Parts: sequence; C-alpha cells; structure tokens
Amino acid sequence: MTSAFRSHSFRRLKLWSVSAAVVAVGMMGNPAKAGAELKHVELKIFGMDCATCAHGVRIGMEKIDGVESAEISLERASANIKLRENNRVTLDQFRQLVNFNGFTPKEAVVTAAGSVVDRGGKLAFQVSGISTVLVISADKSARPVYKQLTDMLAEKNAAEIEITGTVQKKNDGTEEIVVTSLKGSH
Repeated sequence: MTSAFRSHSFRRLKLWSVSAAVVAVGMMGNPAKAGAELKHVELKIFGMDCATCAHGVRIGMEKIDGVESAEISLERASANIKLRENNRVTLDQFRQLVNFNGFTPKEAVVTAAGSVVDRGGKLAFQVSGISTVLVISADKSARPVYKQLTDMLAEKNAAEIEITGTVQKKNDGTEEIVVTSLKGSH
C-alpha cells in the first residue's frame, strides 16, 4: 500500500468520523422549546493546522441541525458559525465535535438571545429555549453593560435581550461570559 493511498484512506476515514460525530452530538443535544437562540459563535480551536482537518470540522459543523454556515480559519485558529433562527444548538455540541476530531476547543465569542437571571446569588444569562446558563463575569464585563444587566435583574425585567461576549468553560463545568455589549429593552 503506497503512502499516498494510506493518506487518502485516512482522510476519507476522518471525514466519515466527522459525520458519525455529528450524528452522535446531535443525539446528545438538549431537547428545547422553540426560540432557542445562539445567533453567532466564533469558537477558538487549538491544534488544528491542516486544510483537510479544517474541511472535515467545517463539514461536521454544517451538518449540525440549526447551523446556517461555518467557516474555518487556520490563520485565526477558529470556526466562525452562523446559526439559523429558532435553532436549538448548544456550545457543547461544537466543543464535542472539535474534541472528537482531535482538537481542543477554547473560548467562544457568542451572540445569544435570552434573559438575565439570578443563579445562586450570581448574575447570569439564560439562553432562550435551552438549558444553557452563562454566569456573567462582574470583574471583566464592560462596566456600563454589567450595570444595565444588574438593573434589569433588580427590576425583575425578564424581557428578552441579546448579548455578545466571550464564553469560557471553567474547571467546575460552569460557563462564564464576559459581556461586551447588549441589545434589547431596558
């Protein structure tokens, strides 16, 4: 068997593996009510350095129900993912797919719709329609934005808003977001 044949067979196997991962990830997704809203995700990916691997990750992401498009940048080491309206996609679905393909998912810049909630005395953001709750970083979020979010919670203003920020999964499994901007009523 020539090395070119082995390499080509490996690539085909890798692409098949991506498809299998998407099916597995899709089955692990959380059941959710309509209106779930991650709108945009830019996920940093560590260790991805070949075009064939990037192509496989892109194909896998585009097969996740609710993904409109995915672009992979080797230069920025990231996936830029645009989501359809009323999707039920979670960050963990993207993380699992990246892990399955042998890479390490890092922080993600997200735009999401939801509402401000209290979680154990901490300001948090409940993404609409799915079980994702992001603890809002008090010390790193933009101060005016954090104040607006705090005021919304104090006023018990449960109106849906849209936030943009950087999400990192902490060692204890919680997800923390550094909020940089918000849109919505206040």
